[in-house]
Amino acid sequence: MTPAYRWPPRHAPGFPPGCPDAGDVLARFAAAGDRAATLVVVTSGLRARVEDSGDHEAGLDRVRRSLAAVDRAAGEVGRPGYYGKDLVLVRAATDGPDEPPPAPLAAGDSGVRHGWAWDHVPLPGEADERRTTLLRACYAVAMAARLRRDRPELPQHRAADALARVPELLSVRATASLLAGVLVRPLDGHPAQPGAGDGEDPRLPGVLSADGLAALAAAPPARGLYAVTDVHDIEWGTSSRAGGGARLTRGNARELLPLAEAWHAARTPVDELVRRAYPSRARREALLAGHLRALSDGVAGAGRLFATLGDGLSGVVNDAEALRTAVAGANRWSEGQMHSGAGAAPLDGADLDATRRRAHFSLHVTKTLKGTAHAQGVLHVYGEPLGTDAAEAAVAFLADLSAAGPGAPGAHHLAHALRWRDDWRRHLSPSRFACLERVFATVDGQPAAG
Repeated sequence: MTPAYRWPPRHAPGFPPGCPDAGDVLARFAAAGDRAATLVVVTSGLRARVEDSGDHEAGLDRVRRSLAAVDRAAGEVGRPGYYGKDLVLVRAATDGPDEPPPAPLAAGDSGVRHGWAWDHVPLPGEADERRTTLLRACYAVAMAARLRRDRPELPQHRAADALARVPELLSVRATASLLAGVLVRPLDGHPAQPGAGDGEDPRLPGVLSADGLAALAAAPPARGLYAVTDVHDIEWGTSSRAGGGARLTRGNARELLPLAEAWHAARTPVDELVRRAYPSRARREALLAGHLRALSDGVAGAGRLFATLGDGLSGVVNDAEALRTAVAGANRWSEGQMHSGAGAAPLDGADLDATRRRAHFSLHVTKTLKGTAHAQGVLHVYGEPLGTDAAEAAVAFLADLSAAGPGAPGAHHLAHALRWRDDWRRHLSPSRFACLERVFATVDGQPAAG
């Protein structure tokens, strides 16, 4: 059985060389026997960089390189570990319990928005208990870092002090999103569970590491399809657009909404809130790991998919039918809980970056068709025009977002559509594209939030 955590630490997938996995670093620290830790989390704003770069992978790469630069400039703030779009710094607590560590944001990409938070974490018990305590504390400090990223005016007190302000600063819905938006280690404190093997993502046993995609990109195959997948509406779930308001999947934030409501109503103490929220997040991360593993297994023998995005995969498959079968199988595996769509573009000798952008456009098409019964809501291949009914549904989705205004949830899909205007023209009939142009005319030049 592969151990859940290893030393020397594994490389954090997708990050520059020399960036170790946070789970391995925290597990090693817990085993060392220190009775208290100073824990710092630096988090990042990703969406703006995705919009700048034109696709998720390129935006995430910029964010992760910026975090590595922050770490290099942080000096003795703590031993670094990386995951997702976060940097974790841990060291034995030598300062007073309320004395903040030095600010770690001395460097980094000036175009990437970061926020950071810290806490002093007592570590009682044996190594397993200390590891679980550290992982749970990492969840709380990461939430505080996200809050301070978006509200830098908050004073630099301990994480619990920042989180105590949440009920006065955020709506109940935004609070649920905060609780749901932080990655946790699905293996938690259970070393008996099999861990990731060689070449797999440390957080996602059975799913190939993003580092493998970098090697593939250096020598891409001449034929096949570049593919990207993404879980639709992972926070709030997807509603059916067939009428009746039926919910097809239940999102992470929706599951935590009752806890957010209780936090606002009764001002639940932060320690109690984290104690109740963390197991829910760990269960959802385990569900995501299983869903992505089902997707990866589904293309075995017909391609390879790598864990490049927080809730999606990227890679190369031989043909569209193999990818469609894999996505459909993963969606059945997690039916009612989460489902993915996939975009793909032919590897026809074109520049790989251009092929990848085309695949991301096709993934965007599946998002405009989510909640429908159209086959292209599961998989769209670049170059295949949308049929009349699917085109109608896609344009209606974007028109509804336009009518809801730039602050509405999901408005970023409209920003994607504007950027991919020429691609939409290629895939829609003239009459449907004329309808979409009227939608664009109402929002062109406006920033889309979401």
